[in-house]
Amino acid sequence: MTRLRRRWTLVGITAGLIALPASGAPQTFPLQDFLTVMQLSPKDVEAARSGEIISGTSEASNDRELVATMAFVVADVLPGQLVERGESGILDQIDEQTIIFSMLPENPTLESFAGLKLREDDFRDFARAKAGDDLNLSTEELEALANLGKNPTVSQVEAVIQAAMLARVQAYKAKGLAGIAPYQRSGGKERSAAGDLRTATKASHTIQNEIPDAFKLLLEYPAAIPAGTQERYRWSYIEAHSEPTIVLTHNLYIPEGESWVVVQRQFYVSRGYNCEQALAAFIPVAEGTAVFYINRTSTDQVSGFGGGAKRSIGSKLLASQLKALYVSAREAAVIE
Repeated sequence: MTRLRRRWTLVGITAGLIALPASGAPQTFPLQDFLTVMQLSPKDVEAARSGEIISGTSEASNDRELVATMAFVVADVLPGQLVERGESGILDQIDEQTIIFSMLPENPTLESFAGLKLREDDFRDFARAKAGDDLNLSTEELEALANLGKNPTVSQVEAVIQAAMLARVQAYKAKGLAGIAPYQRSGGKERSAAGDLRTATKASHTIQNEIPDAFKLLLEYPAAIPAGTQERYRWSYIEAHSEPTIVLTHNLYIPEGESWVVVQRQFYVSRGYNCEQALAAFIPVAEGTAVFYINRTSTDQVSGFGGGAKRSIGSKLLASQLKALYVSAREAAVIE
């Protein structure tokens, strides 16, 4: 999940949306900053207080990026309780796009990916994958698939993909952004998901200015982990834009007093887009928990000619999809 940006003066809005919780616990995040960077109006604040999800967009950090922001209040649920729901994989469980997913142990093995079974059309795409195809694969992964020959079996292709996913998780856990193998494109070109995640992180000025430890962690992971930080890894097989897609996700839950910074980083995506980083602040308020969220998704489909218009349309679509998902997540959190 995620956090936010941009500046204009909003006098008195903080008091309108955010009040001290009943326990009198001190506020640990600069709430005015979040209201400012999201460009929330007094009307938006009142809507959030009444239970609506307020969504929007923000400036992209590069020409491949779609951005979506939202803010809402989860009534009668504390920030720590929301974190517990996130750690359990609640978003995967309620997301209709999820085909199958698995939380990973601290030291994953090939057995951890045994449930990753490819759909027939996905198997065919991997079996004949080449650089520049729709699939996101490294040079080594393409070579491993090519070494299977012209008519590999489903089990052979799945074994290569499962091993590749394990290798990617192990490399990321060991080296962070530096361990993410780039995607091979046609003509010898590469697409660096690590570069896009680094750019997305640096665009999160509110984190950098107000919560420097969390900002440093995102750039320097696995170093610089703040005390009390919790981590979860998972793989997911999802239906993205009507195509089966493998996703590797790293979640970070970083405590800040009574509040939490929550990060969802998709550091590998097999097709459709390159990577995603979502940041959220869970802040205790009188009504329950205020959630401030920003999602930055990198995709080659919005770069080039007309990219500005594509990003605008794409960001609005992304915001709409995320809003629908988080309506379900909020309802599930309240019901539980």
